[in-house]
Amino acid sequence: MAIERIKKVTIISPRESNERLLKSINRLGVMEVTDLKEIQESSEPSLRSCDTSTEEIDERLQQIDFILNLMNLFSPEKLGFVEGLTPVPLVTSPREVQSVVDKLDIEQTFRDAGELDDSYRSAERVVGEIESDLKELEPLSDLPFNMADFHSPVKTRLVLGYLPRKNLVFLSESTELWSRVAWEEIRPGMIPEPIPSISRELAPSSKMGEERVRMVFAFLSEDSSDVRKELASIGFDEIHLPNLPLKISERIDELRSDLAEYGKKLGEVIEKVKSLAQSRRVGEGRRSLLILRAYWQNARETYFASTKGVEGKWVHVIGGYICEKDAERLLATLKEEFPESEVTVQDPSPDENVPVSISVPYLFRPMQLLVEMFGLPPYKSFDVTPFIQVNFYVFFGICFSDVPYGMMLVSLGAYLAAKTRVYQGLNSFARILLYGGISSILFGALTGSWFGDLYKPEYLGEGNLLLWLQEKFVVIDPMAKTMLALVFALGIGMLNQFYGICLKMYGAMRNRDWMGAFSDGVCWLITLPGFIIIASNLLVNVPRRLFSVGLILFTVGAICLILTQGRDIKNPFGRIAGGLVSLYGIMGSYGLSAFIGDTLSYCRLLALGLTTSIVAMSFNLIGGMVKGVPYVGMVLFILILLIGHVFNFGISVLGAFVHSMRLIFVEFFGRFYETGSRPFQPLGFDSSGCIMRTSGRNE
Repeated sequence: MAIERIKKVTIISPRESNERLLKSINRLGVMEVTDLKEIQESSEPSLRSCDTSTEEIDERLQQIDFILNLMNLFSPEKLGFVEGLTPVPLVTSPREVQSVVDKLDIEQTFRDAGELDDSYRSAERVVGEIESDLKELEPLSDLPFNMADFHSPVKTRLVLGYLPRKNLVFLSESTELWSRVAWEEIRPGMIPEPIPSISRELAPSSKMGEERVRMVFAFLSEDSSDVRKELASIGFDEIHLPNLPLKISERIDELRSDLAEYGKKLGEVIEKVKSLAQSRRVGEGRRSLLILRAYWQNARETYFASTKGVEGKWVHVIGGYICEKDAERLLATLKEEFPESEVTVQDPSPDENVPVSISVPYLFRPMQLLVEMFGLPPYKSFDVTPFIQVNFYVFFGICFSDVPYGMMLVSLGAYLAAKTRVYQGLNSFARILLYGGISSILFGALTGSWFGDLYKPEYLGEGNLLLWLQEKFVVIDPMAKTMLALVFALGIGMLNQFYGICLKMYGAMRNRDWMGAFSDGVCWLITLPGFIIIASNLLVNVPRRLFSVGLILFTVGAICLILTQGRDIKNPFGRIAGGLVSLYGIMGSYGLSAFIGDTLSYCRLLALGLTTSIVAMSFNLIGGMVKGVPYVGMVLFILILLIGHVFNFGISVLGAFVHSMRLIFVEFFGRFYETGSRPFQPLGFDSSGCIMRTSGRNE
């Protein structure tokens, strides 16, 4: 359980072996390649940056993405329970990767996908045109005659459209123009008496049918301009009829037949894409494409790693970092495969930005997830993972203290842990839930919470099993002894504050910062107990002797803090002033105000624990109120308990996790922990969003 020792590696090899060398480093997956261009820019002008092209790889990745996008559009991947929670990497093996690379003809698959895409888009475009035509023609479907007859007259003109009903009076005006015009109202579904030499169509029904009527007008060709102008002046809205050699209803039938045909083509394309996506044969299907994409992404990363090196006329130089435990493996591989290469392995210099890799035993690995979420420690610091194992689970257990809820969480965590064995991040989260459930069972038994107060006789009857268990294991009931429970929560907060200060001392002593260990550690460990004793006297009568001890501790510690907290200030008076404000907490590593505020934050332990129990008790009470309803009372009782406790389980788990994490990140890490380091990222296949495994076990 420590930050792994990192070595700096420099490899000098013949230029012609550069590509093979990078592939070997990639295969091993133990070395992070870093940029060496500063060598070329400074002391070695004969070395120049390496250039390489990734056009071919980029083209392959674009082809794969095109195919996958087509598959995702028409055949979305069905995700399992775990995959539905969060994206997970693809797990494969070297043998499967090589098989996919050998068997999958990406060029042919891309051509097939392109043809399917073109076919679909072409058919989709035609379908859109047909639907647009149908939308225009369907309101005219009741016309019983050929459209060619409507457009065939030469010496006369026919127009069809809408006219406001109130404007029909204008048609009866005795004018010379209107005397040469014939008209007829056309009702939907009705065929008026034919006008000589005129064919008519029926206008579509209007949403305002009571206000507008469909009219057909016939007039001489030479009067066309004047008549249209007059019609426009009285609000006539002309319908432009299509020039077809058949009836509109017949054209609609043709279009519907074409629509069905092209709809069938669309369905065939979709089925072909689904077949392409769902194939489980190696070299086919979505999985093979994802593996091939990871393969090419890995190849792209390898090419970019090559550009981080420098080269001369005969040699190529690359450098990077490697974990000390893997150095011998790298050296053995290079000696066997590249005997002409020269390798230098040395400790990094103190001012280097060394990447951090944390090695944690499997049992304690879940907490590494929280550490990585907050940020990795400096390389010269220490791994905080083992130091938060106990307090996080204690916080979680108190916040979620209920025995049956804990059992439910253990079951859920165990199930997820079994399903996510190969996914380290998800597996760590699942095991946090598992271990947190165990802690919840323990604190739930100690506080007597079993589905809240479901053990009471009014719910389950006298002498029920839950009542017997509750009475046997309960130590303190927070509902009955709230003040005692509050003091307990504040006591945990104080102890955790002292724990953080001790870790601050530990980190300083590791770096041989003895003054920092004394001033930021020992001085506070003297001052704070004295401050607690003095402050307690305001609430309870502290024995005089104990108060005197507290006063001495506080005085001695405060003087030491005033003299040492401003040690970086050169001016003596400024140093004293800095020490005074640091004692309060305005500046410096800590402060009395920070101690008070952070300690009070641990009241949330009691608050969350009570909330879990009170919400559970509320649902029990609601269920008990309907239990006596004739015939359906017991069913309603069980249903309310089931829904209510599942709801309370969900929100209480979320609250317990978030607030426990906050107590670690803010009130605990704030005392001693520093972040800012970058993670160690070795070049390898696992860095491409696809996990390479040679066995089914997540080591």
